[in-house]
Amino acid sequence: MIFNRVRIGDVATEQLSVLKGRLGVTPNYICRMALCCSLEEAGIPNPEQYDQNGQEFNRYTLTGQYDPLFTALVKERLLKDGFDPETDFIEQYRAHINRGVTTIYGRVKGLGDLADFL
Repeated sequence: MIFNRVRIGDVATEQLSVLKGRLGVTPNYICRMALCCSLEEAGIPNPEQYDQNGQEFNRYTLTGQYDPLFTALVKERLLKDGFDPETDFIEQYRAHINRGVTTIYGRVKGLGDLADFL
């Protein structure tokens, strides 16, 4: 389960660009919020629904010093959903980021919305 890079879909990449403009927040921070947002949602994201033709992130840039926390949160969700944290981690991690970005994109139009959303 060692990986250093994460590539999201082209739709999420476009949505991140718009969100960056709306919020003035860098994509890595938006992805952190998106991951947490998706982990909180009901249902399991389908990795096949998201291509890998978008932006690529260095894992440490994406999660920073909180990487162990994000890893633990994803593993906990995988166990809850009946997945193997070792074999399914990367695909589900990427799917949760994609789904979360789309969720935030649909609900957050400005900083005021972000405060309400969080």
